[in-house]
Amino acid sequence: MTTPDPADELRRLYPPILTTALVAEMMHCTIGDVRDKVHRGDLPGMRWGQQFRFFRDEVIATMIPVDPEEPVNDEEPSEETHEDET
Repeated sequence: MTTPDPADELRRLYPPILTTALVAEMMHCTIGDVRDKVHRGDLPGMRWGQQFRFFRDEVIATMIPVDPEEPVNDEEPSEETHEDET
C-alpha cells in the first residue's frame, strides 16, 4: 500500500482559488501570518480589491519542504559576473 501524497489531499480538500482565510487554514497559521508572508514575498498572492487571492497549487508549492541535499544558490552575483557596459 502506498502512502498518500499530502499535496494530493490538499488539492482534493481546497478549491483552485483561495482566500486568505483558506490559506491560513491550509497552512495552520493566522491570517496575519499569511499577509506577512505575501508582503515578504514568501507566498505568491494577488490583490483582489482590499483582499488577496491565491492559486492553490502555488500555495502548496511553497509548503513543500526543501531537500537538504539539494544545493541552494543564495549568493548575490559577484562584480566579476557583470559585463562592462561601456
